[in-house]
Amino acid sequence: MGFETDESAWPIVRLRWIGTLTDPDVAAELARIDGYLARGERFGLLIDARGGGGLSPQQRHRVVAHLKKQAHLTARFLVQAAVMDNMIQRTLYYGVNLLVPSPFPTKVFAEPVAAEEWLGRMLAKPTTA
Repeated sequence: MGFETDESAWPIVRLRWIGTLTDPDVAAELARIDGYLARGERFGLLIDARGGGGLSPQQRHRVVAHLKKQAHLTARFLVQAAVMDNMIQRTLYYGVNLLVPSPFPTKVFAEPVAAEEWLGRMLAKPTTA
C-alpha cells in the first residue's frame, strides 16, 4: 500500500505508513527524505505507523544503511517522531534507541497529536550545529 506524505505543515512532514511496504515504496520514501535533507533546513518527520505492517529484514537493512550514510545530514537537520499503536513496539523502539543512539532527536508516541507537539517544541529550540 505504501506511504501517504503530507508536507503542508512544513517544517513538519507527516508520513502515514499504510499496510505492507514494497521495496519501491521504501526506496521512494528514502529518496524523498534525501530531498528534504538537501534543503539544508531542520525539519520534523512524523512517522505514523499505526496499523502499518513491519519492514522485511532486507528493508530494515536498507533503511539502517541509508541512515548511516546520511548521518552527517540527519544529525544537523532531522527531528523524528514515530507513532505506534502497540505498546510492545514502542518499548522496543525506545530500548533500541537507548542501546544504539540515533544521530538525531527521535521519540516514540502512542498518539500523533503528542508527537506533533513534541516535534514543534524540538524544532523551536536553537541548534548547536
